[in-house]
Amino acid sequence: MNIISNQTGSVGIYLHFPYCVHKCSYCDFYSIEKLSSRDKFAEAAVTEIKLRNEVLGSKLKVETIFFGGGTPSLMKPQHMEQITQALHDCFDMSQLTEWTMECNPGTIDAKFIADYKQFGVNRISFGVQSFNREELKFLERIHDEKSIYNAVNIARKAGFENLSIDLIYAIPGQTLDTWSDSIAKALSLQTEHISAYSLIYEPETPLYDRFIRGELNVHDEEVDQDFYELAVKNFSNSHYEHYEISNFAKEDFKCLHNLKYWTSEDYLAYGPSAHGLYNKQRYWNFRDLDKYFKLLGEGTLPIENSEVLTLEQQINERIYLDLRSEGLRFESFEDKFGFDLRIISNPFIEKLIADGYAENKSSNTLKLTSKGYFISDRITIEFMKFAEKNRKIY
Repeated sequence: MNIISNQTGSVGIYLHFPYCVHKCSYCDFYSIEKLSSRDKFAEAAVTEIKLRNEVLGSKLKVETIFFGGGTPSLMKPQHMEQITQALHDCFDMSQLTEWTMECNPGTIDAKFIADYKQFGVNRISFGVQSFNREELKFLERIHDEKSIYNAVNIARKAGFENLSIDLIYAIPGQTLDTWSDSIAKALSLQTEHISAYSLIYEPETPLYDRFIRGELNVHDEEVDQDFYELAVKNFSNSHYEHYEISNFAKEDFKCLHNLKYWTSEDYLAYGPSAHGLYNKQRYWNFRDLDKYFKLLGEGTLPIENSEVLTLEQQINERIYLDLRSEGLRFESFEDKFGFDLRIISNPFIEKLIADGYAENKSSNTLKLTSKGYFISDRITIEFMKFAEKNRKIY
């Protein structure tokens, strides 16, 4: 990979920790259930951090870090110490604002959590998914409701003041009543951030195979929307800002790392299957831990492939990411791409506003409403068509 090394701004860092006690049937993120190679992984991750730093050629400033997986809470403190030291050696951490670690409520360890905080982690994201026993069983989660409360309590006692929980809706067998109960219990935890995702049947997962065989009672789109609207109503009424399609935050607690993704800012990625973006170039690592180890052992970055984003890709990604998050920013869009998307799509914008799918967040920003978020893919396609038409004309 030929990384252009003239970047002067700050970056985010993502590390993929590919280990789980049990891989859930719906999950398509790369992970393995054998934990015996964790020591080797920590050493390999340190090597990757150092190798990539040599390619970058400068000590970049880091604003956000996100450890995902897999189950990063299975990372031993000594592994955390090794990786943290490598990050400090290779980057300028003076502007680090947010460091998130994903945790499974079923694997949380009070000592580990306290150690993570000492190393600099200041935000924990818990994969709760549901408070309902049958729904947790269907999703093959290893925790129960009691574990959720215990995990949040441990994090609070360790001094964490920025906690997030993930929830899943539209689970086969789930009802509006059970979803409402999970929402209420989630709100009772008073975490600073909540994410709510519709269950997706990802190809090449066991759950997808069951879906294809017709073994599941899948909710239709109308019911899916009912689940979504119930979440939006309850979280909004509890003073959480709906700042992205699936994300809700109390004031000053938006996920800063994810905002980097949604605004196409640079972020470096480490670990098997990890994807990064730097200077308009996207790269991704091999989705294979053995190959990851082998290449790094040979002193080679474990990059499977990379691509420089075309102008069309940049435009479409900007439209897609802006619409799903804090709004389509017309002025900055024109500054970057040279045409005013607002003017060429004005009748469509006026109709979106009139029908309650969007609103003017400011004179230069169009933000989808919760109603608009639910059909954001359709709206995004229309804006992409306007942009493509403009490019063909000019």
